[in-house]
Amino acid sequence: MADQTFPIDFATLELTSKPNQFLVLPEGFTARSKAHHTSRVWRGTDPATLLANFKSVALDAPRTEVTNENETQVELCQKSALFKFPDFITVEAVEVPGGSALCVYSRSKVGYSDLGVNAKRIQGWLEQLDVRL
Repeated sequence: MADQTFPIDFATLELTSKPNQFLVLPEGFTARSKAHHTSRVWRGTDPATLLANFKSVALDAPRTEVTNENETQVELCQKSALFKFPDFITVEAVEVPGGSALCVYSRSKVGYSDLGVNAKRIQGWLEQLDVRL
């Protein structure tokens, strides 16, 4: 089970002091926490289609499974190859002017530092999403 309640309210989410997390928010999204990365806008794409495609990209990655899901958010868990440490990724697609964008919160359940694993994972998945859409 993840360390956060599902679903996540991205507007009120407070990051911890640990460097083992990565937050993506759309430009102009009002939130308590500052994003590490700004989501691009997928023009002409509705939130449901964007979320379904992100989920598909994530599930193509090894050792990744859905742990929670509703009509607006998906929570995934990806385990590390060697020690099977779980990282949780919660994603929501939101409507923005001109299309849709993503809110993504990726965090390690174990340890203090992730050596940038969460950031690399999400940036890679976003690149794959760009290719897909």
